[in-house]
Amino acid sequence: MILNGEIRRGEPLVERSVAERLGVSRTPVREMIQRLEKEGLVRIVEGKGAFVADYTIEDVIEIYQVREGLEPIAARLGCPYVRAEDLDRFEEQFNRYRDKATRGGNDPDEWQKLGRDFHDLFIRGSQNGRIIQAIEGLRGQIELVRGISRSASAPRSVARSSIDEHLEILRALRARAPQRAEKAVRAHLQNALQHKLQALEQNRLFR
Repeated sequence: MILNGEIRRGEPLVERSVAERLGVSRTPVREMIQRLEKEGLVRIVEGKGAFVADYTIEDVIEIYQVREGLEPIAARLGCPYVRAEDLDRFEEQFNRYRDKATRGGNDPDEWQKLGRDFHDLFIRGSQNGRIIQAIEGLRGQIELVRGISRSASAPRSVARSSIDEHLEILRALRARAPQRAEKAVRAHLQNALQHKLQALEQNRLFR
C-alpha cells in the first residue's frame, strides 16, 4: 500500500486504523511497522508515532548514488552468466515498449516492473551475494522513490531514451562485454536520476 501510493508519504500509520483496513489484529501491524522502519519505509517519531517516510531530494540522490556504486559492478560481473534466452525475452519486450512509447501508449507501472526485472537479471547474474543482499536491502526505498514520482509524467523523448538505454545494456550483456555493460548501467542510472529530479521539481512533489 505504501509502495503503490495508497498510503501517502508523510501520512501517519495508526495501528488500529491500519489493522481495521487490512482486517488483522494490531500485533502483526505493529511488527510490520517496526520492520518497515528498518527498511527505511517508515519513520517513528518519539511521542508522535509512525509515519510513512517522506523522502527529500537529498534522499533520492543518496539512493541513486548507492545504486550507481553497486549495479554497474553487478552488470560487469554478471556479463558472462546472463542467459541468452533471458536477453531475448527482454529485448522483445523493450522493442515492443519502444514502439508504444512513440505513440504515447505505455503503462508507466508496467514499464517500471519490466525495468526492475531486467536490473534484477544482471544483479542476480553477478553471483556476488553481498551486492545482491545490499541492493535487496534497499529495494523498498528504491520502489518508494519510484512511487513518489508516479504522478510525474515524463516526456515521450525521456521514455524512449530510457528504453534505448536498457537496450544498450542488453546488447553489452549479449556481447559479453563487461566494461561496456558497466558503463551502460552507470550512464543509465545517472540519466535516470537527472530526469527524476527534473520531474519531481517541475511537478512540485517535494515540499
